[in-house]
Amino acid sequence: MDARESLQHQLRPLGLHRTEVLVDALLREFGNEPQHASVVLARAHVLSVSPVEGRRGDLTWQVRQGDAERAPQVDLRWGLHRLTFDAPENASTLEMVRAFERRLGDKNEPMAFSAIADHVSRLTPAQHTGLFHDLSMAAEEARAARADAQRLQDHGPWQAWLTGASRAGHEAALLACIGMGASVRMPDLNGNTPLHHAARFGHAHLVTPLVEAGADVSALNGQGWAPLHLASLHKHARVCLQLMAHGANPQQPGWRGRTPTRMHQHQHRHEQAQAL
Repeated sequence: MDARESLQHQLRPLGLHRTEVLVDALLREFGNEPQHASVVLARAHVLSVSPVEGRRGDLTWQVRQGDAERAPQVDLRWGLHRLTFDAPENASTLEMVRAFERRLGDKNEPMAFSAIADHVSRLTPAQHTGLFHDLSMAAEEARAARADAQRLQDHGPWQAWLTGASRAGHEAALLACIGMGASVRMPDLNGNTPLHHAARFGHAHLVTPLVEAGADVSALNGQGWAPLHLASLHKHARVCLQLMAHGANPQQPGWRGRTPTRMHQHQHRHEQAQAL
């Protein structure tokens, strides 16, 4: 399965409106490098919430998605001048023209006499129709992209993927899951947070992004261990240093009052005894 087929295989089951557009964009970013599903879906989500952009002659525009209760907003630009207005619910060419004209008719806004309005008024009939046809298509694409973004948000098992990324040391997947709303404070069934998993498996490079996202360095799991306890127990020195740099307490009592320092000393004495 080549890179395009792999992306299509991941996106098509979601029933997105813009699957092929997203596949093309992801191929330009990722090339032939395989990516974890969380990275693919999170990046597709970013692309889906980005403004729809276009150009006709010397006029450019962005159509920004509104929330569920607000229409997309058109941001029309000519040089340093700009004019914004809400796209109509029925984004036909004619309705887009009417929405533009209603914006110009707003007596409370000085933009009614903007340079853009004058520039648009000087377009030929064909140019004028072409411009507002493009804007209506962009508004429809923005609505479809918003629906795609919601599907991508709802589809991914982001919390489970975050746990897996923490255990595997996969920073890109971890950041993708955090970006999609997975909680760095939510424990698994054993009480282990993503930071516990990163500490247990020695992934020092994940400590900072997890802490910056809100992970609690002093949280105790179901066995009464903080991440620093686990890093000490499994002899991950770099993780210990990273955790302490972010405020982890080497004297924090855990199960039966054991501290990370005491666990480290116990491990050291045990190794010395084995050496003898």
